[in-house]
Amino acid sequence: MLTEKALEGFKKFIERNIAYARYKIGGTYHRATIHRKERLTDGKVAVYFSIIPQAANDVIISEVQLFDTNNDLWASKAENIEIKSVQEGVLYRFAFDIKEV
Repeated sequence: MLTEKALEGFKKFIERNIAYARYKIGGTYHRATIHRKERLTDGKVAVYFSIIPQAANDVIISEVQLFDTNNDLWASKAENIEIKSVQEGVLYRFAFDIKEV
């Protein structure tokens, strides 16, 4: 069984090593800055970034990704998020629940 100290070590590893995000619109990936990393009240590690496309028309975000400090893909998720105008954006959150089952 993992100790609480080990589980905390995994959470700190996530917080230290996630460096930036990307999102995909059409066939193009766009880089996004991580705005915040925090611990939620339930113990999950949350990573936040904004998606604000610079487009003149409606767009669909089809994928979001997180990269580590070595520029390696760390997490990826297919999405279908529609943004209706250039004045809209999305605050996206990845939440990691580290526990032994």
